[in-house]
Amino acid sequence: MELVRSLVYVALSFLVALWWAPSLIKLLRWLKFWKKQNRKINMLGGEYTDLTLKKFYEHDEAKVQIPRGGGLLIWINTLLFASLFWIVLKISPDDKLFQSLNFVNRAQTFIPIGTLFFGSIVGFIDDALSTLESGGNYKAGGLKLSQRLLLISGLSIAIGYWFYKRAGIHIIDVFSYKIDLYNIFGYNLGWLIIPYTLFVLLLLWGSSVIDGFDGLSAGVFAPIFICFATIAYLKGFPEISTLMAVIAASTLAFLWYNISPAKFYMGDTGTTGLLLTLGVVAILTNTTYILPIAGICLFATVMSNIIQIFSKKVFKRKVFKAAPLHHHFEAIGMKRNQVVLRYWLVTIIMCCLSVSLVILIK
Repeated sequence: MELVRSLVYVALSFLVALWWAPSLIKLLRWLKFWKKQNRKINMLGGEYTDLTLKKFYEHDEAKVQIPRGGGLLIWINTLLFASLFWIVLKISPDDKLFQSLNFVNRAQTFIPIGTLFFGSIVGFIDDALSTLESGGNYKAGGLKLSQRLLLISGLSIAIGYWFYKRAGIHIIDVFSYKIDLYNIFGYNLGWLIIPYTLFVLLLLWGSSVIDGFDGLSAGVFAPIFICFATIAYLKGFPEISTLMAVIAASTLAFLWYNISPAKFYMGDTGTTGLLLTLGVVAILTNTTYILPIAGICLFATVMSNIIQIFSKKVFKRKVFKAAPLHHHFEAIGMKRNQVVLRYWLVTIIMCCLSVSLVILIK
């Protein structure tokens, strides 16, 4: 029944999101929800001096009237489905049908749903500020990097504290090896789950810059969420599995309108909430070791940025022609649609490998 529920939700959430996406696109266009000025400043606040990067962003600005904020489709659609039968059950708590369709409960999905909401709100604020005529309070657009970092870190620490105090999460799996935080060299270091959560969520959030080409981020996110829906089901978390399935289906509906030429962009309101939720689910299901495998393209994206910044600061030279990595591939001659499709293919293959590993280890 739980598997059937997830499959039914996949179909329903995809169709519903597909139905109201055109209305959202019209609303965002009416609001002129796009950046009003060229991006001449990088995320660290410095001016672009690389002619290749200037070329990238000049090319992007030629499509400047394509609205941001498409991630609203994904998280609002997900929250609508999450709240529907939960609210009905509050009115009619003994209804067996509604009980079977509800996937919201305190043990499994309260924290992932809350993370999706608050993370997406932070992203929406950043998107909204970046679409002002002034570009927001940060010359690269939107919130300052320090402000975003503070907000994401605060949310991550709060989640980690809940894992420590309320959920009692203290086992970290690394493939078949288990690390018990309650017994490290005879010491109870359960509180380490807090910095561990902070590290995982910040690393994932850093990969949000993958939202660079039409169809790239959604085509990578969807297989990863399908992968973790499968893994959650296999590991005995049916409600989390259904939540992941709803997110994946909503993301596919977004992708329908985001494939080149894109009708709207995901924006930070999509990437921030989705990536933080993914990290929370990985910790809850004790499968964070799967993240670098299923999310290899996310990992490559954030690491390429870190390596590039470190090399330029320390060695005064670049490792990649451009960063993040998908821009490097474009700089060496790949067409954008080639990069996008190859990212999709790599992600799908690595997600299949991830599920296989979980089955073998289980």
